[in-house]
Amino acid sequence: MKKSEIEKLFTTGKKVYTKTFKIVSMPSSDGGVIISAPIKIFKRANKRNRIKRLVREAIKGKDFSNKMVCIIYNSPEIKTFWEIKAELEKITF
Repeated sequence: MKKSEIEKLFTTGKKVYTKTFKIVSMPSSDGGVIISAPIKIFKRANKRNRIKRLVREAIKGKDFSNKMVCIIYNSPEIKTFWEIKAELEKITF
């Protein structure tokens, strides 16, 4: 995704907030997913990478071909895979 597409996503996209996530989505022809774990919350790269792996695995199998989605992990604690999957299942992208 280009920088201009990401800026457009954050300015015009639909935002959904949960206890753990901030999710921004909008329709797009080429689609894609961005997964983020902020450095301000998780200082160590291994924790950020673990969160990204867990979220990536939790959304595996969902179809994002016609929309752009940004998933931001905002909880200071690292939840289990099953908790992450259950929370993401409740949200319609």
